[in-house]
Amino acid sequence: MARMASLTRARWTILLQLALTTHRHWRRLQPQDRARLAELIRKSQGVPNKLTANERREVRELLHKLEPKEFARSLALTGRRAMRSRTRP
Repeated sequence: MARMASLTRARWTILLQLALTTHRHWRRLQPQDRARLAELIRKSQGVPNKLTANERREVRELLHKLEPKEFARSLALTGRRAMRSRTRP
């Protein structure tokens, strides 16, 4: 039972770390850029072809400002730390 509680706690810790990393990168955008990106994502409903070519270009530019390579690296480090902590006795 204690192992199950530990596993649940680890999952919540990972989720919290992922949320904090996501928030930190999201806050790198200016407020008007965040609003515009959210508007375009809502408009597309997850389907890029629902946007015009200019809107798709705008989404790419805004996403580039989020520094996706650094974001992915942060997430990988979080996952690696989580896996290491799960294998410890």
